[in-house]
Amino acid sequence: MNLIIMCIFAYFLGSIPNAVWVGKVFKKIDVREHGSKNAGSTNAARVLGAKLGILVLVLDVLKGVIPTYLALGINTLGNMTGIVGIDPIIIGIVAILGHTFSIFLKFKGGKGVATTLGVFLVLAPKAILFLFVIFFVLFAVFRYVSLSSIVSAACLPFFIYFIYKNIPLTVVALVLALVIIVKHGSNIQRLINGTENKFKVTKDGEK
Repeated sequence: MNLIIMCIFAYFLGSIPNAVWVGKVFKKIDVREHGSKNAGSTNAARVLGAKLGILVLVLDVLKGVIPTYLALGINTLGNMTGIVGIDPIIIGIVAILGHTFSIFLKFKGGKGVATTLGVFLVLAPKAILFLFVIFFVLFAVFRYVSLSSIVSAACLPFFIYFIYKNIPLTVVALVLALVIIVKHGSNIQRLINGTENKFKVTKDGEK
């Protein structure tokens, strides 16, 4: 029963379309009708401006952090008291699925990068530290958020394996990395064609 309740909580929390709702509340616009038309933090920053883009990013990361951390705490308590615990990996996956297939957006959503980041900040923080370095170095050199996200996602299972030697978590990271890469299919094609837009944002968003 605890697992079912936590899965429902994680899915609905993950499903909250922060980019869409923040855009409508603060700018009276739907980010899905502007920029790359993606309901994620990168497009939110491009369309809504830096401040609101950062707000969306933080909220999307928290969608992964909160349920995973709660599940980890329940699991730890269960190990101490003999109560049946909850696998935080399962809860994290459900939160990511909520973000990617949001019930509030007719089972469409973002590409899952920020929420995946939130999940692994809890489960594998050392690996995420290395990914931060890779992401920001690539972004500083090429200015493509998509390229930085794709390469970082691809590196995630390798860092988890070599740092933690955790096979189940490595497999989950590999599957999630593949999902993120597939969700970036159109970006990959534009990168190959040389038509991908470099990231830039004004203070107040698109002009």
